[in-house]
Amino acid sequence: LGDGVGRRMVFLPKNDWNEEDLPQRRGDSDSYDEFGDLDAKDEEKKKKKAKTSLDMEAWEIGDDVTEDMEPRYHYSHPQFGDMPSPDELNEELEARGLDKHFYKLHPDEAFGSIFRYEGALVDCLEIHTKAWAVVAEEFNVTAPDQDDVILAMSMPTERAIQRIMGWTQDWGDTKRMAFRKAEAYYECWQAHNHTLRDGTVNWLERLYKANIPMCLITSMDTNSINQTVTKMGVSHYFGSYVTSEDDLETREQMYLTAAVRLKRPPQKCVCFDSDPEGISAAHDVSAQSVSVLGVHKAWELATSDLMVSQLDDLTTYNVRRLFAAVGEGRPEEKMELEKVEAPSRWNNGPWGQYEDEDDPYAYSRVPKR
Repeated sequence: LGDGVGRRMVFLPKNDWNEEDLPQRRGDSDSYDEFGDLDAKDEEKKKKKAKTSLDMEAWEIGDDVTEDMEPRYHYSHPQFGDMPSPDELNEELEARGLDKHFYKLHPDEAFGSIFRYEGALVDCLEIHTKAWAVVAEEFNVTAPDQDDVILAMSMPTERAIQRIMGWTQDWGDTKRMAFRKAEAYYECWQAHNHTLRDGTVNWLERLYKANIPMCLITSMDTNSINQTVTKMGVSHYFGSYVTSEDDLETREQMYLTAAVRLKRPPQKCVCFDSDPEGISAAHDVSAQSVSVLGVHKAWELATSDLMVSQLDDLTTYNVRRLFAAVGEGRPEEKMELEKVEAPSRWNNGPWGQYEDEDDPYAYSRVPKR
């Protein structure tokens, strides 16, 4: 160059520079000049591509999602949907640091309790029966008996109408009946005199005194369940709710959402329910299941971890025993010792096997050949 000034080009990867610290840019060259001149890209190429929801964190997705954002295509789990898996939540919500030390001093507070309102706390069979009777009367079909109502409680309304009630196979009529059943159920809920099961208040009081957090899940909206539990005088026991407003499809999703709101790993939560679906859902999310006898028979609830006739029969020690094997990690492999064969009682000689006379455990006779 002129005046004897030499310029040396230094090639560095782009990641070694911060975007705001870069000097002037011209052209498309990636070379960096030690004097500060830098070839750069066009301004249009400099524009970043719009984020998709897959590139965003969970806390970023929400009101910030715009219409021009690319749609999110992903695999949705049939049970957990878009939620993290139980293993991921167990690892994320596991106590660490001071919390871990605190739970060693107060072991009962490390657990969380999840109650399903329809079944564990209140028997809603009468409400369902009245709602189905209203639908049967309006659509001029045969009213279901109690066994059909019990079966319908453990499945979607549309499936119950077609398979249990046998009212119609037309999907349009099925949706109209299902919508009317939801309206009738809400009306019967509001008019029903809700009473807790025997021993429920005593058990809630024990958990409250032990500082074990409690969450209530229900198929009703937040306003309705708030009014109901307040009227019964148990609203102060529950610190969080999972309701129909959360737009969850399966029981597993409701349990996982409750565990997140309790800030406890799913494997440290116990689910109180009263039907077989609740048992399988609790085990699917790695939680423990306690079944309350009521509508379903004992043999139908045999797969639960614990079965009681009423919640008053439980103690906090029973809950601790349910989690006795939780958190121990993968069992260590047992060391296998090398097998050493027992010394032979027979000596080999040129004339064959013979018995050692000095051996006190020598065989008394030669085995037959």
